[in-house]
Amino acid sequence: MNHARLLIVSFLIFYSSCKTVRPTTTQADDGQIEVVFLQMNDVYEIAPLDGGRVGGLARVATIKKRLVQENPNTFAVIAGDFLNPSLINTLKYDGSRISGKQMIDVLNETGLDIATFGNHEFDIKEAELLSRLQESKFKWVSANVLHKNSTGMQPFVAGSGDQAKPIPKTLVLDVQDTDGTSIKLGILGVTLPSNQVDWVAYSDFNETAAVAYKNLESQADVVVAITHIDLEDDIKLSKQNPGIRLIMGGHDHTNSYDKVGGSYVAKADANAKTVYVHKLLYNKTTKQLTINSSLINVDTSIPADSSTALVVSKWTSIAQNSFTEQGFNPDEIVYIAHEPLEARESHIRHQQTNMGDIIAKAMSAAAPQAEVAMVNSGSLRLDDQLTGNISQYDILRTMPFGGKILEADMTGELLEKVLTTGRSNKGKGGFLQLDKVIYNADTQSWLVNGQPLNKTKTYRVALSDYLLTGLETNFGYLKPGAQGLLKIYEPDVTNKEDVRNDIRMAVTSYLKSLNK
Repeated sequence: MNHARLLIVSFLIFYSSCKTVRPTTTQADDGQIEVVFLQMNDVYEIAPLDGGRVGGLARVATIKKRLVQENPNTFAVIAGDFLNPSLINTLKYDGSRISGKQMIDVLNETGLDIATFGNHEFDIKEAELLSRLQESKFKWVSANVLHKNSTGMQPFVAGSGDQAKPIPKTLVLDVQDTDGTSIKLGILGVTLPSNQVDWVAYSDFNETAAVAYKNLESQADVVVAITHIDLEDDIKLSKQNPGIRLIMGGHDHTNSYDKVGGSYVAKADANAKTVYVHKLLYNKTTKQLTINSSLINVDTSIPADSSTALVVSKWTSIAQNSFTEQGFNPDEIVYIAHEPLEARESHIRHQQTNMGDIIAKAMSAAAPQAEVAMVNSGSLRLDDQLTGNISQYDILRTMPFGGKILEADMTGELLEKVLTTGRSNKGKGGFLQLDKVIYNADTQSWLVNGQPLNKTKTYRVALSDYLLTGLETNFGYLKPGAQGLLKIYEPDVTNKEDVRNDIRMAVTSYLKSLNK
């Protein structure tokens, strides 16, 4: 795991080293061929983050173009999770919700070659995903995901017009270098069944990957995989299929590089803060494959590709204008996080995190009469960590759907039921982030402001408005008219200073107060 950190290099050093391996047209066929993969995963933002210091797909486009200049056999791949979640997705453009359109537009210009599905691709609506697939100019591959509709189950279709084709389980690419050496490159893709919707069918990714590899084994000289599963499952998959020499994975958001026998499992950091460059050198005579991987920091040392930057600028301008109209200043720095603020779903849907704590405390500050504050973790859609300078844009993308902070008088009996439901929702969006209330595991009871919860008492509770719709997981009973729900207090919509009108404004205000 620590090996990945040893591989971090500056782009300038990396780029200069590329020049030593460039093939020349004067060479005779030497029986060796190099293939390069540029790997991204879990990219939700098209523009740089942290005040422009890290990430940015226009910088990735520069890396891709430089790699192609040195070796035309370069393929940019993304290992899932890029159509959602995203703050821009929640906005409308030309009358329709954007829902990943900006990402396809930018990735087409970036030079993406191959993608596989992540679990978040299925957060958007069915018709929206079908449109995004149609807009894609790059290839998709997926061995274990199928489209369910009225006619049964079949592969999703990507591309448009004459280019519209069912997404294959595997790809076999014919690759040839300038001295005439050629190989067949096999690629498979699999995705974990995390986001279940009724129009998607998943087969077991372990079993499906094994079958896909078996089919590729007889067709290809080299086989690699693009996956969106947990790291431990990637390692297991690699052990079970040692002929898959490189797994380019997603879902985990933090860079890692694991050697599994003679194979490797690699994951870059989310939001293109880093990318992996994998150089695969294959000897057709000896059948030997050598893999050298470098983790590249995507930062200010890498200039933005001008054509990609124009597309990014188009979409960021659309978003900026929309946020300004809503009363936000996206670029304003509101807080400096000296430790990562944890908003990854793998954490925030299982436990109270420091990011959840900030949001719940912001709700308490906005509603000082409340004795308890709560927000459903499903309202936090960042699925990442925030570090360093935290801007209003970071708060917006953490809670892209916004919503009001409501206050409600409820009986202690109902409050206990709500808290217990939230606790039972571990792993789901209905898991609650709380302020002023904790669970005592020894007595299996709740403490409100340090005192045992009193079922006969009336409590004032601040909560996200979505929690009072009855639509959150296992909270069907929590809506106006519910037994024990005595009164609901709405914020003053005419008062622009009332931050309860938008939970994101409340969080921004609270973080600013911490700086004083």
